[in-house]
Parts: sequence; C-alpha cells; structure tokens
Amino acid sequence: MAHFPFHRAGTHVLAWAIFIAYEVSIIFFTSTPQRVYWWEYLGFYLLNILLFYVNAHVVLSYAFHPRRTPWLLLLLLPLELGLYILLQYGVDWLYNLFRPLPKPLLFEQKFILSYLWRGLYFFGLSATYWLVGRTIDNMKTINKLQVEKLTAQKEKAELEKDLVKSQNAYLQAQINPHFLFNTLNFLYNQVIDVSPKATEGVLLLSEVMRHSLAQLHEDGKSDVAHELEHIRKYIALNQLRFQHPLQLQLQAEGQLQGLRLPPLVLLTLVENIFRHGDLSDPAYPASICLQVAHNTLSFQTRNKKRTSYVKGGHHLGLQNTRTRLLNAYGPEQQSLVIQEDEHYYTVHLQIKPI
Repeated sequence: MAHFPFHRAGTHVLAWAIFIAYEVSIIFFTSTPQRVYWWEYLGFYLLNILLFYVNAHVVLSYAFHPRRTPWLLLLLLPLELGLYILLQYGVDWLYNLFRPLPKPLLFEQKFILSYLWRGLYFFGLSATYWLVGRTIDNMKTINKLQVEKLTAQKEKAELEKDLVKSQNAYLQAQINPHFLFNTLNFLYNQVIDVSPKATEGVLLLSEVMRHSLAQLHEDGKSDVAHELEHIRKYIALNQLRFQHPLQLQLQAEGQLQGLRLPPLVLLTLVENIFRHGDLSDPAYPASICLQVAHNTLSFQTRNKKRTSYVKGGHHLGLQNTRTRLLNAYGPEQQSLVIQEDEHYYTVHLQIKPI
C-alpha cells in the first residue's frame, strides 16, 4: 500500500492519543482501582502500535502482493501473533524488575488467551486501516486511468480532426490540376517568343506545382531526392523573381535513394529563408545543407536577418512543421531546433533513424 488516508504523522499521533485516552478512561471507570505506573501503559501501547503498523505495512502488503497468494496470510498471522505474545511477556517480565511489588508471571492459558485476543483486536484495526488505504489507492488509480483515457480520447479526436483538415487541404490543392497546368501551358506558349526569362519562369512554376501535387507513397511520405529537386526548382524560380542574384548556397551529401519523409517539410524551412532572410549580401550568403550519414538525416538552414525582421513572429509554417514531424516520428526520433541571435537565424532538423 503506497499511500494511506491518514498520511500525516501529526494525524496519526492525534488518532492514537484519542484511542489511548478512550481505553484508559474505560479501564479507570470500570475496573477495581489499582496502582499502575504510566510507563507500563507506554510500553504496552508502543508494542500494540508496532503490531498495528507492521501488520499493515509489512504482513498484509506482503501477503496480498499481486505476485503472491493471500493464503500466505494463514502462515504469517500465527507467526505474527505468536511473536506479539512473546514480546508482551518479555515487556511484562522487564517491568517486574522495576515494580516495587513484582506481580507473578505465568506463561499459561489465561495469559496467552488475553494477549491473543488483544493481538487479534489490533490485527482487526490494522486490517481495516490497510483495507481503507488500499481502497483509496485503487480509487485513485481508477480515476487516474479514467483521466488518461479521456485525455487519450481527446487527443485522438484532435488528431482525427487535424487529419480531416489535412485531407481536405490536400484535396483542395488537387482540384482540377489539369486546368492549372493547361493555363500555365497557355501562358508558356504566349510568352515563349516574347520573353525568354518569363518563359523560364512559367516553366519553373509549372514544375514546382507538379512537384507539389505529385503522388505520395502509401505511408504518406515523399522521396528525399524528390524533395531536394523540388527545393532546387523553387530556388531557381525565386532567382528569376529578383533583379539581383540571390546569395544562397545549397549543399547535399550522402545517399538519398530510398529515403522518405513527410512532403514539403524541407521546402517549408527553405521558404522561411526567403520570407525573413537577407539574401542580397554576398559577404554573408544564406546556406542550406542536407546531409545523410549513419542512418541520420540532418537539414540545416542559416541566413542573415533582414533589417525589417520582427522577432517572435507567427511562423505558422514552422509550427505546422513541428506538428507534422511529431505525428510522423514521435518526440524521440526527430528534433527541430531554432536558434537566433541579433543578426542570424538558424534552423536545424534531425531525423534518426531516417
């Protein structure tokens, strides 16, 4: 029994004081007056209290342990009561050494039965105390399990709700993609003879959109190599948007074939660079590094902040990425660490094992 209803020492002391006062009062008003020293009561009650707690904390807890049989109590109870009677006799014998008029001590039937009844009496009190404590422990355990069950059901409902939202968003993104690509193809044909740069932009946009709408594997993940190619196209498309070359370095190392991860996770981190980073300073170019080694995927982006950068912005893309990674890999298999100082912003993603 791990916890008891009376868990404070002060409460125990008060309960025993009331109990002892009650018994002594009964003896005083119902028995023939005789001289009894206070230390005699102290010794006998200390032994009874010892029986009470040993029985509750040791004997009953041991006998009713889940891995043991309750029938063990039939062996432990006689041993416990026998030891209690012997100790009572020993205390009485010890007191005789200090009594002015020692009383006769006979280890006979009357002595044994009187202390046997006394031992059974305290055994009953102790068993009640143990049973109440165990019942309260069981109720706490049941309540805890119910709370955990309700929490799990709530989390499951929220996950199912998020899944429905994701599925709806994915379906919305796929609504009539042929119309989108036909429109891009029309624009491509219209500008091919007018502006080579615009033609390249339309072509890159078409490829980026095609990557975004590509069919996923059955596990809902995309090939890492496919995601890397998507990033290259996205960077090339953004290079066309600006009048100056973007100061951005992309590096990929390791074997990517056969590796998968949730789609657009890496691209979201790259988009964060274009939204908040200063890509115009050749002395401090932004960097994107993808590395696969020892069954671990590491992806890091680092960029100089824009002068207009607002710290503590919404960063909904990063928040959604955290949620998707947590759902896909759990808290132990992945980590997404964001570090920033006055001038730089760094994001480091690690998935192990990939």
